[in-house]
Amino acid sequence: MAEIRIAQATPPAAGRGAATPPPAAGRGAQRTGPVMAGQLIDLILTRLGAPNRPRSNDRLVAGDPLTPVTGIATVAMATLDALKAAAAAKKNLILTADATWWSEGDGLVGMEGNPTFRAKRDFIRANNLVVYRIADHLADARPNPIADGMARGLGWEEQTVEGGETVRFRLMPTNLLDLSRFLKERLGARTLRVVGDPALPVRDVAAIWGRATQMPAIRALRSDIDVLVVGYTFEWEAVLYVQDQIAIGLKKGLILLGQVPSLQGGMKHFAGWLAGQITEVPVEHIALAEGWWNLERPVNEITTTL
Repeated sequence: MAEIRIAQATPPAAGRGAATPPPAAGRGAQRTGPVMAGQLIDLILTRLGAPNRPRSNDRLVAGDPLTPVTGIATVAMATLDALKAAAAAKKNLILTADATWWSEGDGLVGMEGNPTFRAKRDFIRANNLVVYRIADHLADARPNPIADGMARGLGWEEQTVEGGETVRFRLMPTNLLDLSRFLKERLGARTLRVVGDPALPVRDVAAIWGRATQMPAIRALRSDIDVLVVGYTFEWEAVLYVQDQIAIGLKKGLILLGQVPSLQGGMKHFAGWLAGQITEVPVEHIALAEGWWNLERPVNEITTTL
């Protein structure tokens, strides 16, 4: 088993992996020393108010909860590039919507001796970083910071339709091609992919930000929407399903933005919310360059050069 330092200061709050904060933390209380990462993590989860799932990927995935915090960074994905940007900004508590260790559960099985793992682990240690995965708590919070931030970034707050399993919008009449162009430009999704007739009339849109799993995506596509917008989905699930819908004559479209473009506006919004909740340390959102490039612009951008 590959080694990563994750210490526990005190028994963690159930399902949270962080120590209990002092009662007045985050409200300008007088302190005799720095605030620790575990205290802030637990405070943030308490303020979000989302229940703990029986099974969740949210947890401390790197670092020591006793680490004094110099600042908080929110990121869509905890790439090494993102961690470098956070360290340069003197933000050593990183809250990420997606994985750090290249797997759904951030497991380390099979990483022993892996040079990429060692480089990332050693950078985290050398810079006293603490990384907490927070996706499930954000998804379950009401209001949902990811959904609110994405709607705000798209200018769709007034077009939001309440109710239903997925986020829904009723837009001014457009078509699939123009909607795709709008999303590409607004979100910087340079490798966006689309299924459906470019001329498909579009008014009703559903969105699943981040990964769209099989049945939520299929239920959305079976509803009266015209287009489903997602971060990504397995191609043998929603992509195949919507292709078959079109093959039997249904008027449907699917837009895959990519994981980072589909979460980034939400994590930026979350950082703004956090800044109003946490007064001890500064909060910053670190925007990531999309990891893909396209044939029209074959440039491998990384965040730390932006």
